[in-house]
Amino acid sequence: MKTSLIEKTIAPLILVLGFMISSCGDKPTGDTNPNEKIRATIAKAELTEYPVIHSFSGKLEADKQSNLSTRIMGQVSRIYVKPGQRVKKGDLLLQIRNQDILAKKAQVEANKTEAATAFESAKKDMKRFEALYKNQSASEKEMDDIRTHYQVSKARLDAVSQMEQEVEESLRYASILAPYNGVITGKFIQEGDMASPGMPLLSIESPGQWKVYARIPESDIARLQLNDPVDVEFKALDLTVNGIIAEINPSLANTGSQFEAKILLDPDDPNTARLYSGMYANVYYKHGKEPLIMVPKNTLVHRGQLIGLYALGQNETALLRWVKTGKTYGDSIEILSGLSDGEQYILPGGEKLYDGVSIQIN
Repeated sequence: MKTSLIEKTIAPLILVLGFMISSCGDKPTGDTNPNEKIRATIAKAELTEYPVIHSFSGKLEADKQSNLSTRIMGQVSRIYVKPGQRVKKGDLLLQIRNQDILAKKAQVEANKTEAATAFESAKKDMKRFEALYKNQSASEKEMDDIRTHYQVSKARLDAVSQMEQEVEESLRYASILAPYNGVITGKFIQEGDMASPGMPLLSIESPGQWKVYARIPESDIARLQLNDPVDVEFKALDLTVNGIIAEINPSLANTGSQFEAKILLDPDDPNTARLYSGMYANVYYKHGKEPLIMVPKNTLVHRGQLIGLYALGQNETALLRWVKTGKTYGDSIEILSGLSDGEQYILPGGEKLYDGVSIQIN
């Protein structure tokens, strides 16, 4: 009975002791070999004057945008285009049924022929009676009657000519043509639907010149100047295009709580062919300078939510330093805290760094 009790007491102790011995035999993560050295390149943190970059959000639009509509009421007989289709100026886009207008045109043309014939006859009578009146072969009353007949004939011809122009204008609105080279961006009606005056039928835009409307906080509006250069970034395409500030709206009346600026993109940049209307953009504007500590982005070490870099510690060892980062400038990033002016840090190389390892400076 005693032997069994002793075995039950000692067995767990042996297991715990064995676990402790095996744990002590493992090398903890981060232990360094005092004889190991890693060759690395050292850089020095320096406060340097960098341009202050302000960023604003915006939306891309084509400089030319139009909603095409008609001035007549009629049934849509044919639509020749679809959204995304490129068209040239003068291309027929949509046709409205126009048989009634054509019938009216034929009637007007007949009336015009009749009015023109009557006018030519009145014109000849006018010339003949002027000669007779000059020779005192016609009375003044007859001359007045001829003049009246001539004026009435001329007025009727003018009226019919105006009606003809009205019919031609109606025919023009029955055939919707492309006002310029562009891309169809919307179709708001189907074949067989009834078109009404002023109702949008199609939308078109010209991508030859792109613009970005950016919202500017009131704290930054005073810094902007017309024709100042900016960089416009489209994150969806990983693309940056040059632009200039073309307009600055100094009123908040129709723009909410932020001012608005229009940015024109460089039309000669071939990358603009990749853009699509409605894309979101970030506008970067440089104004003034400030001292910053910048390091290459590939120097940073990420451990979950923490960001650090390897500084050169005492006795030329690597020291993992947690830092707080700020703005990004190309391949460099701002260090807000964790690295001071004049301190040395280690640039990434071929060998993997770890905390406490000895550094052999290249």
